[in-house]
Amino acid sequence: MPTRSNLWLGLLVGISGLLIGFAVSTLAYRYRILRVPGQSIVERMSRDLQLTPAQRDRVGDILRESRFKVREQQLEYQKHRHQLFWQALTQVREMLTPEQQKIFDREFARPWMMHSGGHEHGDHDHGPADDFAEPMQAPPQK
Repeated sequence: MPTRSNLWLGLLVGISGLLIGFAVSTLAYRYRILRVPGQSIVERMSRDLQLTPAQRDRVGDILRESRFKVREQQLEYQKHRHQLFWQALTQVREMLTPEQQKIFDREFARPWMMHSGGHEHGDHDHGPADDFAEPMQAPPQK
């Protein structure tokens, strides 16, 4: 059973911890070790670099264009990676016996189709279903 002095000691340690945490976080924000959440890089640049409105607009345009280009590259990479994987699955399937192909279609290709979203999203040009002698059907959408 805790004694009264142990309870006071625990309370004192808890409050001290909160105060120390508050002081450390305040200093971290003041000296920019931590950043204010939700503030965009354009807002930070505008404030820290004292940008003119024209500079701020141009910085925003440059970063938006860059973000768009990065997203395009990500999508292109995903499409290419997806095509390479489907090519590999097609090659694996081609070396299997007809009985093994049935199991492969059910156990390996179909789960990956469901995981990757199947062919309905138009993310890629073709997949094993286009190359296989016995085309797999995408599972029905729920």
